[in-house]
Amino acid sequence: MRLATALAGLAAIAAYLFVALSRLGYPFPVEWLESNSLVEVHRILAGQPLYTAPAVQYVPDGYPPLYFAVSAAVARVLGVSYLTLRLVSLVSSLCCFALLARLVQRETGSLAAGVGAAGLFAAAYSVTDTWFDVGRVDSLFLALSIGGLYAARWMRRTPGAVAAGVLLAAAALTKQTGLAEGVVVVAALLAGPRRGLACVAALAEITVLGVSTLVLGLASGGWYVYYVFELMGEHSLAGSGFGWFWTALATGMGLAACAALIGARRVPGVLAAGCAALAVEGYAALVHSDGTINDVLPAYLAVALLAGLALGRAAAAGRATAPGGWAAWRSWRVTVAPAVLVLAQVAVLLAGLRPSQAIPTPADRSVGERVLAGLRAIGGTVAVPGDPGLSLMAGMAPAAQEDAAHDVLRASDQAAIDSFRRSAARAVTGRRFSAIITGSPGPPFANPASLSRYYHRCAQPLLAGVPAGVFVPVAGADVRPEYVWLPRGGVSCATAVRLLDGAGGEGSG
Repeated sequence: MRLATALAGLAAIAAYLFVALSRLGYPFPVEWLESNSLVEVHRILAGQPLYTAPAVQYVPDGYPPLYFAVSAAVARVLGVSYLTLRLVSLVSSLCCFALLARLVQRETGSLAAGVGAAGLFAAAYSVTDTWFDVGRVDSLFLALSIGGLYAARWMRRTPGAVAAGVLLAAAALTKQTGLAEGVVVVAALLAGPRRGLACVAALAEITVLGVSTLVLGLASGGWYVYYVFELMGEHSLAGSGFGWFWTALATGMGLAACAALIGARRVPGVLAAGCAALAVEGYAALVHSDGTINDVLPAYLAVALLAGLALGRAAAAGRATAPGGWAAWRSWRVTVAPAVLVLAQVAVLLAGLRPSQAIPTPADRSVGERVLAGLRAIGGTVAVPGDPGLSLMAGMAPAAQEDAAHDVLRASDQAAIDSFRRSAARAVTGRRFSAIITGSPGPPFANPASLSRYYHRCAQPLLAGVPAGVFVPVAGADVRPEYVWLPRGGVSCATAVRLLDGAGGEGSG
């Protein structure tokens, strides 16, 4: 049964790689917030600050900088593209699988249990909106989180303690919710026999986080602290999120969670603390308004680790118990049940994976290239708040990604809100944009008071002849550019829409 779980796990990893490699080079977003990641990497390479006052031309994602810095380093070699972003996430996810497998194997002595745990987590790809290879912070965060947990569990000397502290700090510098794991794991270490090494790990973690926060805070005029530490706290809690977490856990990893419970009593304290912190991180992020399924990933990682440990503990129990009698029967149940549950969970998750729905089609690529050519034909600076990467790829200055701007506008910091609104009003009255293309009929940029005086929305929709499911991200929100706003007195709607639809001609500049 353990061998079967390992083989099923390898099949899950292979299925993930098939989808991820099939869409690795797709030149448009597979998830709509990838576009802001592309803008942030471009800013780093252009020497522009990552954290600035909210403005109509740019609002950063509310994350620390490590993922964007790593992606920028790779982009120096491969160029700024979605391929670069996804490659970082793909490699990070594979590192996460490998570290998870090695941690379980080292803890239990069972390679099959380790591979089964890694494959179980890989199989969660189907219930997390195919998120592992998306060009966002999550997979790097998970790899650093499990790496920090591994180092903390097996550190024996000062270099290992330093590595544990640095990895835990690096996880928090990728996604700030990682602070919970850093605090809880170090606290568990301090409560154990390795207090001296725990102090070294704590010192390394505090030093990295403290110095980086001080430097980034001063360099950004305080905006780094606002986006990374204050912004999420200003968002309201969503009542539905409290139940959604448990529903997602039950429907996505319910069987595996039962396997994890079988061996939960024998989990080392540091690993138990780390898994609890991962679950809390996912829960805390999901219950905030606009939480999404990727927020559950840390909890799924914790379940996969605990289920893998249960598989390995069951192996040890089976070897230690002689056949025969009631004791043998009880041992058989403990030995076989985790494997059955994990195998069934992987089978269910693999059955739910739909590669045809997760891989963009040639039609998606064709329409995207057509829209991109249309932006170049219009000329000037075309704002696409739903996909600022399009403007960047067309050689134009991008506008602020609308969801990042929405995060600021729904918060409570009035200075940040006023900064964005003033910038939007200046851009509209100055007719900075030769066109504004949105994914919804509502007004762009939070509807500046002067918008209707200087811009009007065309009655003709963009991509009117394109089926509704084409050129929309295969993960996350279903948005595509459809509504065109033009400066009053400029090029006509008929001409602009024809150019944007790829019918040829010259733009007004």
